[in-house]
Amino acid sequence: MRVLNPNAPAKYPSCPVSRLVGHEGPAQTICFTSSYILVPDDGKYCLTGGVDRTVRLWNPSRLDPAFPPRPWAGGDDIPIDAIPRALPIQVYEDGITHPISAIAIDEKSSIIASASEKTVVVSDIVTKQAKRRLQGHSGRVNAVAISKDSETFLSASYDATVRIWDGRSRSFEPIQILKEAKDSVTDVHVVQDDNEALIRTASVDGVVRTYDLRKGILRCDDFSSPITSMTQTHDGQFLVVSCLDGAVRLMEVNSGELVNTYDKHHTAGQYGLMCGVSADDSTIITGSEDGQCILYDLVYGTCIQSLIGHTRPTCAVAVHPRSSNNSVVITASYDGNVIVWANSPDYMRWQD
Repeated sequence: MRVLNPNAPAKYPSCPVSRLVGHEGPAQTICFTSSYILVPDDGKYCLTGGVDRTVRLWNPSRLDPAFPPRPWAGGDDIPIDAIPRALPIQVYEDGITHPISAIAIDEKSSIIASASEKTVVVSDIVTKQAKRRLQGHSGRVNAVAISKDSETFLSASYDATVRIWDGRSRSFEPIQILKEAKDSVTDVHVVQDDNEALIRTASVDGVVRTYDLRKGILRCDDFSSPITSMTQTHDGQFLVVSCLDGAVRLMEVNSGELVNTYDKHHTAGQYGLMCGVSADDSTIITGSEDGQCILYDLVYGTCIQSLIGHTRPTCAVAVHPRSSNNSVVITASYDGNVIVWANSPDYMRWQD
């Protein structure tokens, strides 16, 4: 476990501060909570979904008192078992029958939607019980999303469709199916405010599709390479798209203009890698097939930091949603490790 640039500015993560230990096998997806139902504090908790058919809730900044870290003499190389364990909170497995490929949490942090093969399992975060199992896809579900106020659930699938489910009924049928993609749909997002409600999808056919269902308008932006994941800057002005050709691309949303490409310091081509954006919209974060996590300056495209800790591809990344914790990143790899990175070990504490 190494840090390439320990002299990076304090706003960037530079050291591993904890591990999320509990999954049997790799975790394939990560997300931070928005505002936990009991303690309203953005990003205080996080969720991971694993090949062991579980979703797990963690406090990534609190140390697990049951497992004190072993002493470490210091230096650039940090043994994996010298990194403290973060505190596990809850395990969700009711209704889950296959490995978890995607998770989403509602804005009140009361409901989890998890993708388990061809099914979306909707779970209550407090009771741990599965409330609904949404079925109908003919291929694996790659991504899930929850709209504002949990009015709808969305699922994007290998079967080249996106299904929209009524979040307030018990119906087993989707209220709408989006069939425009020509290949597997790898990501889906809901963009919703007082002025508009959009659904944005990404596909292996290389196209990002933006649906304005109220106005009946479909916009297509072709990136000419299979897309594995996407995210949007917090100001809503730019879209960040990770492609299988090894490039992460930045597109201005209104004009559709490609304004930057990030491809010099990470490797991609065989695995679907997640990307993220820091809360202050200054940094692009991406996984890499060589086990690193790379931080790029959004404007200049330069590599700010390389987090070197995994021995297999870093498939999933999550960035803390609060700008006050801009330096916190979580990475998950096919090596089975989930690591929390920050700018100082002081991020961790024994109690709240």
